[in-house]
Amino acid sequence: MAEGTEGVKVLLGDQRKGVLALTLPIAVALFVQNLNNIVDSFWVADLGQNSMAALGIVYPLYCILIGIGNGLGIGVSAAIARNIGMKDHDRANGVAGQGLLLTLVISLAMTILLVATAEPVINIMGGGDMMSECLAYGLPIYLGSFFIVLSGVMSGMLRGEGAARRSMAIQVVGAGINIVLDPIMIFWMDMGVAGAAWATVIAFVISSMMAFYWYLNGEEMYIRLGRKNMVRFNPALDKEILNVGLPESIELTVMNFFNIFLNMFVIICAGTAGLAVYTMVWRIGYIAVIPAQAMGGALVAICSAEYGMKEFGMIRDAYYFSVKRSFLMVLAACAVFALCAGLLADIFIRTEDMEFMHDEMVMFSYTMAGFLPVFAMTFVGSSLMQSLEKAGHAMCNTLVRNILVTISYWIASLVAPSLFGIGIALIIVEGLGGIAMLIHGKIILDRVEKCVMSTVPT
Repeated sequence: MAEGTEGVKVLLGDQRKGVLALTLPIAVALFVQNLNNIVDSFWVADLGQNSMAALGIVYPLYCILIGIGNGLGIGVSAAIARNIGMKDHDRANGVAGQGLLLTLVISLAMTILLVATAEPVINIMGGGDMMSECLAYGLPIYLGSFFIVLSGVMSGMLRGEGAARRSMAIQVVGAGINIVLDPIMIFWMDMGVAGAAWATVIAFVISSMMAFYWYLNGEEMYIRLGRKNMVRFNPALDKEILNVGLPESIELTVMNFFNIFLNMFVIICAGTAGLAVYTMVWRIGYIAVIPAQAMGGALVAICSAEYGMKEFGMIRDAYYFSVKRSFLMVLAACAVFALCAGLLADIFIRTEDMEFMHDEMVMFSYTMAGFLPVFAMTFVGSSLMQSLEKAGHAMCNTLVRNILVTISYWIASLVAPSLFGIGIALIIVEGLGGIAMLIHGKIILDRVEKCVMSTVPT
């Protein structure tokens, strides 16, 4: 049954149909994941400026955990799909088991590190005046590190075997739980901003358990979780996961690590209220780039399987197809985002201490809508390199881009200290960054194809 699952048929079939088949469920999963963040902001907005700013300060650290989970998940997804392409079922099972073992070790280390350094890190990030709010939101997130990372890895396992609908299901259920629990824990249980954090952690716990249930009891799954693959490290399989997963985790972590410094410059430019607006607009803006993120996720699974089959013509066609479709969809989403800028500001600016930021939020929303279609291409170009086991190149590209963004924010804080100045910096650097990632992906594809095909007997 495993060799004939619907997911495997999608991975090994027509590349364009495969990308589209996986894109929709991944997009839905990403949408509800981002909706989670927006719902948190919506309810916490009623707690005032400090609580909203606390979310903005802790958010990069939360995103680092998400990034580690998603990075490992991409590594597991690519390795499973590649082994499916090579028709090696046992090795694919081994990859899944090792992915779970790596999750346990890495998340435990992150929990200890984050809890031990919580206060000094918040001080460094400019949250000293809001320490109690930051700790109330941050500590539950840190203690739930294992389940946050695990959710990303389990989603990657499901996508790797083409079961994107099940990956979507665990995200949708998790989001639904978080949406229901947020007002209950924040207001009814009077937990304040800590309630938003605990609601998030509980949602991750339940969604992860769903995936475990399928793998332990489902007869329709390609992957089989066996104890022998989870009790000790297998260097060969770990290398296969980390060859993609480690650079991708670092790439996502770097992006969020730099956000710590970017937030500091935003506070310098526009104060804590400006940071609250900046964070809200980014969270909303990320919904607009979901089509590119989703196509990138689909591209990893499809192109990894095709890489296992050495079908470079199919890889190239899938890449170009994904670039064109994702750009047009993000462009349309950003047009809607810009049209709704005033309405969104009315929804999220509800307390008296935030009213003066209403027009700033509208202006910054216009700015985001202007550069996001090109910036979104970073997801597609990066995904291609991940599928070709060249995630290190994507990581370096992201590192350079984030260094340039940080420098541009610093210049903005000196020349035009406002959210408008920050917006101009984003348009220039992130726009060029999206183009650079697309070109980089094309170069890597040409090099890998030339290298692999030169070793294939004629």
